[in-house]
Amino acid sequence: MSLAGQSAVVFGGCGGMGIAIGQHLLKQGVKKLCIVDVAELTESNLLLLKENSREALILCKTCDISNRAELKQLLEKDVIGALGSIDILVNSAGIVESEIPDKLIGVNLTGVINSCLIALNLMSRAKGGKGGVIVNVASTAGLEPIPFLPTYCASKHGIIGFTRSLGVEPVYSETGVKFIIICPGGTRTRMFENCRTLSIEIEALQKMFREFKHPFAPQSPDVVGACIVRAIVEGANGSTWICNDGKIAIHSYPQSKYL
Repeated sequence: MSLAGQSAVVFGGCGGMGIAIGQHLLKQGVKKLCIVDVAELTESNLLLLKENSREALILCKTCDISNRAELKQLLEKDVIGALGSIDILVNSAGIVESEIPDKLIGVNLTGVINSCLIALNLMSRAKGGKGGVIVNVASTAGLEPIPFLPTYCASKHGIIGFTRSLGVEPVYSETGVKFIIICPGGTRTRMFENCRTLSIEIEALQKMFREFKHPFAPQSPDVVGACIVRAIVEGANGSTWICNDGKIAIHSYPQSKYL
């Protein structure tokens, strides 16, 4: 798949990972890019994006992905009105800590599910769309348990289960939309750096978290941006890509025992 001339939407696009994703999409020829976040795109980040394509149309929209009505308005009206269509959707919005589990699940999982279903309806060939690719950024925390981040871990496991369920041949044959999962390991982002304490008041987990965080050297967001572009171009429908410690690999799952 060539990205030249494509229209892309990136949720969580104002953070370090989102900017890296946008840069790599533009480098590969994306001509219309819509960055969506709860915060506004700063002038410095806009310049970083423009350095990768002076000719591309770059828009920034604010939206709380956990608010379904706001999300639906954004995708169906604002984005389609500005871009004409969605060829690539990347869900990279996320938070890692919250004293209220509902908030974390609302952003990391429910918001992603709603984003996918609304966009799928717009992109589906069966409903007049052109097809395309939906990329959901999960985490290596979605592949194995992380005792000191149980709610975050649950949200990322949920993204993987949801995306794999839609990334199957019957869905692709009808809609023309390919689903891809990206699982970054620890990445140098504002979210990672700001995660100082845990809301769970269990000292054993607090100690485990401090011991993990102290010596850890996170990878560059650029690795994630490169992984996403490669997965869009080369990845099979339903595939899971791991980018951890600066390396990219395709993850394989055991054969299902229950279907």
